[in-house]
Amino acid sequence: MKALKLVNVKTGNEKIIGNIDVKKLHTFIIKNISNELSGLVTDCYYPKFNVIYKDLLHMTNSNEKDLLQYSKVRYGDMKFNLLHDPKTTLILLIIQEFLKNNDIAAAMSAFHLFSLRTYSNIMHKYIKYCNPEYFATALSNLSKNHIFVSKKTIASSIMYQSNELFKKYQNSLSNDDVPNIVKLIMEIRNRFNQSIKAFAHQYYLAHKSGGKQKHSEEKDYEVSHDRNLQEIVSKITTDITTYKNIDNNAINESQKLTKFNKNLAEKYIKELCNTKYSDLVNDSIYLLIKDISNLGEINTLNFINHVKKLMSIKVSNQPVYFKKTVNELHNSMINNLNMSEWFKGLSIQTQAISRNFVAYYLALYVKNFIS
Repeated sequence: MKALKLVNVKTGNEKIIGNIDVKKLHTFIIKNISNELSGLVTDCYYPKFNVIYKDLLHMTNSNEKDLLQYSKVRYGDMKFNLLHDPKTTLILLIIQEFLKNNDIAAAMSAFHLFSLRTYSNIMHKYIKYCNPEYFATALSNLSKNHIFVSKKTIASSIMYQSNELFKKYQNSLSNDDVPNIVKLIMEIRNRFNQSIKAFAHQYYLAHKSGGKQKHSEEKDYEVSHDRNLQEIVSKITTDITTYKNIDNNAINESQKLTKFNKNLAEKYIKELCNTKYSDLVNDSIYLLIKDISNLGEINTLNFINHVKKLMSIKVSNQPVYFKKTVNELHNSMINNLNMSEWFKGLSIQTQAISRNFVAYYLALYVKNFIS
């Protein structure tokens, strides 16, 4: 058990305000992030942080009185409500405790929980009583530049913002840099506020017009089909990168198809199970299945042929396509595994096998997930 301590800056005295079972807490956070991200595929779903917070208080043996006292000592008379919010204080203390143990994955997971909580709070602020029909209409009428659209789903957009902010402020959290931590608390709220405010504007336009705007039948089908695909992709991405699930059958089948080294295959997939790859995994899977009108085809041999065809493309006029995105994912993994020099020494054919293994693993993971 690790102790959470309150340090009086004037006297230097320490007071234990909670305790953390690091491994148990990390498992709890991962499970709840996965559940909440999965819930976001449903219109009008707001992450239920208050329920999670009560469990966090219990698991860390903390209480709100001590957390409030901590923020008063830490931030003094700064007039910003979130600084003195016990929920904010507790989650930041948990993030910092993970960082002290050099457990970056756990710290990032806790930070994602902080981001989900921020999203939920601001959604409640702008849209207290949500109507799913208006919500769906608002999503379909957002500009292409809005982060909910550019990142394809709300869940993906939250994870993107969260990853960016964690990278930006990781050192500040590790070094307990109070001025920069204050900036973090302000920035995360401002970022989510900006995107949600724009979404809320579309929501109330939909409300004013009496519900769903008129589209052609073909347009309605395209929007509905694409949203269904995005929801499926978001669930699978969360399963791989957040919940860190590994499909051993997909590994074995991908090896047989590519003749790839077993030890390397396992090493690759273990590395793949990380939220830093969420965007590339999400984009790869979406590009893989976006043109499949009947997802039932995924369970047939034709789906494997579909993957082969996509990975055999030499040149494309499209700025973003499956093979290109898989290659970016593969190269990022190789770089993070410190295997770049090794990979450069391989023959062109062996390099292709390495990339194809990643492509087939994602495809077979999708196939098994949907089956």
